[in-house]
Amino acid sequence: MTIEEEKELKPVEELDDDDGFTDEALPEPKEEEAVEAPAEAPAEETKVDEEPVEEVEEPEVVVEEKTYDDTLDDDRLQRIEDARRVWNKSYKKMARIKFAVSIVTLLGILAGWLIPTLLMRDSGTMPLYIGLGCAGAGIIILLVFGYFQRRHDKAGIADYFNVYFNEVNAYTLVELGATNIEGNVDNKITKEEFIEGGAFDTLAAIGSRDNITFQYKGMDCALAEAAGQVDAGKSLQTVFVGKYLRTHNACELSDEGLLIYFSGNDRALPPKKIETLHLTESSSRYKIYGASKDKKVLTHKVRGALAKIRTNKLLVDVTIVIKPGRTYWYLGYEDDIMVLPNDKPFNPQFVKEYKNQIAVVLEAAALLNGAE
Repeated sequence: MTIEEEKELKPVEELDDDDGFTDEALPEPKEEEAVEAPAEAPAEETKVDEEPVEEVEEPEVVVEEKTYDDTLDDDRLQRIEDARRVWNKSYKKMARIKFAVSIVTLLGILAGWLIPTLLMRDSGTMPLYIGLGCAGAGIIILLVFGYFQRRHDKAGIADYFNVYFNEVNAYTLVELGATNIEGNVDNKITKEEFIEGGAFDTLAAIGSRDNITFQYKGMDCALAEAAGQVDAGKSLQTVFVGKYLRTHNACELSDEGLLIYFSGNDRALPPKKIETLHLTESSSRYKIYGASKDKKVLTHKVRGALAKIRTNKLLVDVTIVIKPGRTYWYLGYEDDIMVLPNDKPFNPQFVKEYKNQIAVVLEAAALLNGAE
């Protein structure tokens, strides 16, 4: 399964119509007697020679595609845009070739049927066989070309994806001090690895990519892009789309552990499991589920780090599951970071924002692992 290419409004305060201001009744005007005016002779019409107005042709408005070159202030971000342009140019070139091949092939099929029909009228079914032969040859040509086109596009987009994830990981994780990064875009996670976190009990399908491992302040970490779906009867229902981070911790608590949920906007996907858990603490920004005695792992420093987590239009919600020895972070993200740009230029703003958010999460994870 692949992760597919997917707005917050503030409520307007309503005002009461009855604001205490009313229109006062005005006295009706008195009727005046009509006075007949003496008839006047109609004035002679004067014809004026009007000069034709010269129409001014308005200049054509050219809407330029917005680019973000001025914000590509890092070589790693620039390489992402360069790779996107190479892929997009290659894709469009192949699409034009496919269109031309299709037109020529269809014309060949038409000619292969029409010409024999006109020149061989007395040859029985021979024109029909020739036409069918040309049609079969045309279909074979289109199928063969389609095969090579798919191979070409698959190789091109694979190169683009590798550049994108390698450079994003370098710009975010390496820049933040992560070491020993291993893995690539083709590495995936299993359903069992996703369910292991404990936020979801079951899963019908899982799509993932760029499952990598690394170390941060001596802490073992694993990070993947993932999308999970559950069986909703007639169709599958998406329950998570975002970044799935797993980190080591030095926490001593019960096997059930703690679940912390940071609520977000209307695009958020809170796990259904929280409906069955014991709510032990609640605030306007997050809720903590689990045994009260396990909250001892949430020290003053850890709480201070968690308080820096902010959901917004990009990071729609966050679910944290803390178990003995392992912390699972389900970071729900919007399409701006989950879908790679193709026709539109790469906007580095979202990667920069993601870098700041993952920095906050890694710092909180490191404190749970005993870092000072």
